[in-house]
Amino acid sequence: MVGGPTVSAWFLPPGHANLSEMATQPSPGARTVALSSWTPIHPSALAWAAGEQPLPPSRAGALPRSAALGAALAAANERWGNPVDDDIRRWQAGAIVVVTGQQPGLLGGPLLTLVKAAAVAAEVRRVRESGGDAVGFLWLATGDDDLPEVGWARLAVGEELVELREPGWNRGDALAGSVPLSSACREWLVELRPRLAGSHAQMASDLAATCYGPGVSLGEATARFLGRLLAGTGVVLVDALEPALAAAAAPATEAIVRRLVEAWAALEEGSTAMERRGWPLPLRLSRQKLPLFRRVGDRRESLPAGAGGMSPALLAEHRQHPERFLPNVWLRPLVADAALGTATAILGGAELAYHLQGAGLWELAGVRRPDWRLRPHVTIVTAAERRAAAQLGLQPEHVLRLNPPAHVLPGKRTRKSLATARAALQRRVDAVASSAREELPGLSGDVEATMRKLDSSLSWLEGRLDLAATRDAEVELGRWRRLRGFLRPEGKPQERHLSVLAPLLRLGLEWPRQLAAVIDPTHPGMHLLCWEEGGPW
Repeated sequence: MVGGPTVSAWFLPPGHANLSEMATQPSPGARTVALSSWTPIHPSALAWAAGEQPLPPSRAGALPRSAALGAALAAANERWGNPVDDDIRRWQAGAIVVVTGQQPGLLGGPLLTLVKAAAVAAEVRRVRESGGDAVGFLWLATGDDDLPEVGWARLAVGEELVELREPGWNRGDALAGSVPLSSACREWLVELRPRLAGSHAQMASDLAATCYGPGVSLGEATARFLGRLLAGTGVVLVDALEPALAAAAAPATEAIVRRLVEAWAALEEGSTAMERRGWPLPLRLSRQKLPLFRRVGDRRESLPAGAGGMSPALLAEHRQHPERFLPNVWLRPLVADAALGTATAILGGAELAYHLQGAGLWELAGVRRPDWRLRPHVTIVTAAERRAAAQLGLQPEHVLRLNPPAHVLPGKRTRKSLATARAALQRRVDAVASSAREELPGLSGDVEATMRKLDSSLSWLEGRLDLAATRDAEVELGRWRRLRGFLRPEGKPQERHLSVLAPLLRLGLEWPRQLAAVIDPTHPGMHLLCWEEGGPW
């Protein structure tokens, strides 16, 4: 199913009263389209999801769960409007842990952030309903410093895709979690407000403007915004800069840096396995640097690796002050799994690929390797897109194209019929003119004048047809642009190219909980999920 997942048709089939069925059951006539047609997926991730890359079971046991970390997470989530005291109690009592992660971002970050969090919430619910206990975590990668990657927002407003970028944000200037916002985000939302119709749009934009105010750090703003959306779903937000997190994961981190030569060998083994299958490497390795950065204020600095790895002085400093250090990209999932006790990790294609490249690291760190899952993929379809699709006679896969299919543009059949009529009339008049020249030579001039008048009349009709087609085509093309602007903005996957705020403007602040209620956390295909403005359809 991964190579060619079935996507739902535009309309709910008659008799389907359960919205969760709509999310997972193909409609009659629905077509199968390869997931890679919708979004780029690393081939190792597809192979893993298809069961073609088995790994030996993890032998490491579960690590103790830190009471200090639990208290810190509960306090932070309370501040962000996401009370999780009950979830933290469950976690400390040994509940199954489901984790996903994403960088912070403007207006919630890319929509896939919410898709991942909803998948975690759905998995937590599934476990609890089956009689088990589970808690979800959304790891906000606030220790990253690629500010241009996180400093954008995009919304579909009518036929237009509008974009905001934080001015003056450069890679390495600051940590994503601590960089302060300018007034640009709030001013942009105020400027857009007259173009945002309906109470949903007003409430969602008001919340975003409140969270993303000038001077607030990007990490804090994102946590406040997502906290409001995820409250009550069983998902705990995690700020990667939380000092208690570094302390809880310190033994696993130290185990890796003490055995760094073996860690490099494990990564090289994963790289070789991928190269053998002709797959591109998700991670390019640099043995000259430690897998830890030193945190210096609101920035991070690379640390050179010695011949044997980490120096004794740095090891001693890490043991005393683990909060001064931040993990690199391949050490970060080990830190999360060690601190949280991850049982299931819901990952994007690129994330899953670099996890597979470093699959041998978990045993070295003494951390149980979780069950890795390729995340579900989602395209949100509202009533406006369904109406446009019905008017244009489109199937879901048509939005993958740059231009509308030929049948969308009007007038082709009429123009063909008119051309056929003109040719037939020309033959008939030519026959009259021929017989007139033989039998009634004096009539020839009148026949030729009639031919000119008929030709002029047909040319006038063709001109009127062109005007009508152009006018009607503009209507059709406008519908196409609006449809594709939301479902496939600039030819990119909706969940990657639009911000979390985009569907909230149409569907409201309660919609994330509806998404968590219908998404299938076990199916990695592209789901086209249809909503009516104001509630599920």
